Amino acid sequence: MAQTYEIIGGDHKPHGPVTGEELCQWIREGRASNQTMVRISGQETWQPIGAFPEFLGPLQGLPWVPVNQPPPKTHPLAVTSLVLGIVALLFFPAGVLFGVPAAYCGHRAHSQIAQSGGELGGTGLATAGLVLGYIGTLIGAVMLILFVMLCLALIQ
Repeated sequence: MAQTYEIIGGDHKPHGPVTGEELCQWIREGRASNQTMVRISGQETWQPIGAFPEFLGPLQGLPWVPVNQPPPKTHPLAVTSLVLGIVALLFFPAGVLFGVPAAYCGHRAHSQIAQSGGELGGTGLATAGLVLGYIGTLIGAVMLILFVMLCLALIQ
């Protein structure tokens, strides 16, 4: 069963119990602020809503994540993108071979994470893989062009 809360309203009377989602909606609507007094249903102590870590995000305009909720599972393509991006950068002569798949996996991971509704995470990993993939591809392409020019110069 989800944890519920009670608040002291503008009429100085307790209201609730309400769920965390409802309380976040009240924050977004301006019906509750950082100084609104709240307590967990069944407890005696009233505290400002800002003292509850689960409401710090909504108070700053971020989405609500319950405290006991586990973090989302990292999307495997985000990890793959990052690994391929690192390999593309470290082994720059083969950067094109690893950089293009890194960018592809990063783009796929971004779109699937966005469509997952918060069930999947790893946006930062996918972004890092994208950036490293693009850089590795660019360096690999430049190295390939320089190598071909060097070979052509040696032939003549």
